[in-house]
Amino acid sequence: MKQGMRAAVGAAALMGVLSWAAPAMAADKVIAVDGVAKGNADRRVEILVHVPDGESASAAADKALEAQGAKKAPPPPVQENSYSFTGLFWDVLPVSQSYNGAGSPLPDAQNALNATYGPWSSVSGSNFRIQSGGTTNRCPSLVRECAGAQRNDRFNDVGWARLSNGTLGVTWSTSGTDEADMAINTRYTWVTGCSGQGGFDLQSVYLHENGHVAGLGHSTDTSAVMYPSYQTARCALAQDDRNGIAALY
Repeated sequence: MKQGMRAAVGAAALMGVLSWAAPAMAADKVIAVDGVAKGNADRRVEILVHVPDGESASAAADKALEAQGAKKAPPPPVQENSYSFTGLFWDVLPVSQSYNGAGSPLPDAQNALNATYGPWSSVSGSNFRIQSGGTTNRCPSLVRECAGAQRNDRFNDVGWARLSNGTLGVTWSTSGTDEADMAINTRYTWVTGCSGQGGFDLQSVYLHENGHVAGLGHSTDTSAVMYPSYQTARCALAQDDRNGIAALY
């Protein structure tokens, strides 16, 4: 991912609250935290953290960042639009993303991921494209929970891992080398179908995370997929999401 002329310079550092409509989690929150690896500012991470009712969101964020060997990213520049950019820009398209289903609790998890490609790839006025690269047995190499040191293997992989500290999912990316890797936590109850009933909606998480993969930051528009606070599953882009990806690409 190379820094684009139209992308805002710097890393987005926004923590927002996402309230999920899961019956057993009605008072819980999910916060979105952006960070950079300690000692390597080119390696950035976006973390979704589950915060049980009554617990400190700030403390949960700090624990999640520490578990990933990261620190909070610098504050983003002042934005004129509701959408924002992270500073990452893909100059070679399409982005090919491969899926590793090892450890997945859902038989249709890959379908949930594949369903996010159309929305991000079919926005009028945008040439951004992301597509399935099929399946793989690779562990996403930038994810800390994979064996060995974090590294660029030049593949963009999505998989499952036993993440810690209440982390629902992580997306790591680098700008010096075009790569973005994602992992979803096997410790949580996940559902598909875009209802958000009975657990965390997987397609909503994938859609939001792939917005970050594209280079979008968070939005101040409450209807946007990239807005960091919502109460229902969201599996379709809002106009603000479309405006953002069209402005970036």
